[in-house]
Amino acid sequence: MIDLKRWIYSPDIAQWLSGGRALNLDEQIDCILSAPHKNLEEKLEGLRGLGREAERILDQRIDMMETLDEVLHMVGGQSNLYEAEIYCHGRREEFVKKRIFTLPQPGIEFIREQIKEAADRYGISTESFFGVLGKFRRRGVRYLDREWNILVNWEGKILYCLPETVGAVERNDYRIGPCDYHYLRLPYPSGTVVETIESPFFPSIKAVVVNRFEPWEEDFAQDDEQWLVYPDSFHEIRNAGIGVIPLDHYASLTFGADFVLPFVQFLTRYEGTFSESERWLRELGELIKRDKSCFALILRDRQPGKCPGGKADRPGNYVRELEERLDQGETKRLTKEAGVVTKQTGKIKSRTGERRAESL
Repeated sequence: MIDLKRWIYSPDIAQWLSGGRALNLDEQIDCILSAPHKNLEEKLEGLRGLGREAERILDQRIDMMETLDEVLHMVGGQSNLYEAEIYCHGRREEFVKKRIFTLPQPGIEFIREQIKEAADRYGISTESFFGVLGKFRRRGVRYLDREWNILVNWEGKILYCLPETVGAVERNDYRIGPCDYHYLRLPYPSGTVVETIESPFFPSIKAVVVNRFEPWEEDFAQDDEQWLVYPDSFHEIRNAGIGVIPLDHYASLTFGADFVLPFVQFLTRYEGTFSESERWLRELGELIKRDKSCFALILRDRQPGKCPGGKADRPGNYVRELEERLDQGETKRLTKEAGVVTKQTGKIKSRTGERRAESL
């Protein structure tokens, strides 16, 4: 069994996993390949250390990763081209001029130089950045297919290799990154305010956790339905500045990253103070702890034509009005509304689709 504290970026998640069932081999492999703080060489070392019983399954994966390392030091030619980009806390730096390379190593060196220049320009650490080497394959005379995104840290060491085209996804030959991390949970009760751990992949975010099952309930480890309620300035007029997402693979896309990364590993319990504009997060967390059914109201309000009129045009006002509606028993009336909450099925519908919500 691998040392989870070495491979899981979030200390709280690593501790929670360590106290549960032993991960199977596929889950251990995913832990190693998903680790955002370990480079290609370290991940290869981790795979080799899984033991002889895993040798047959791992041989192909290790060979692939070793081949990728060789490819990035050797392969060029007219059919393969590379483009370099850099990101800071999940946001692409637009000032970097487009550069195309026929070999990968000059592209990686260019990324290192651009990160150093950007860090000096902004007066921040180089660790706030990561680079992306996009691998293109020429198709015909005029067309290029972007097959892979190779993510490197500020030192130019490979962290991930993520497929871009359908063909690359199906082949899955050089993939280094998260595949299926259904076993990961945020081990916090509903109403907990969380924040992102500082990293180059995501901006600073605070949010409130809502679980279908709570950590002390038996079904928590089996059911992966968790939600985040967060400040959403992009749709402030439509939803009072409050965003809601299921905490799954694609949560990362909502928060500025262009790549599917193990976003859940970047969240931890927030222990600090709240600014005036963030106070509603603490108030909402306390309200959810008191009565989790208020989350059903939040989801209902996000449906077209369902948001009630009144003063709830800002997050703070909305939360206070939400508390009043809760005291008036509005969640009980929701059970009678078709398409929102049905007693027989316990389903809640939201903009993101239909989600099981029996515990709400």
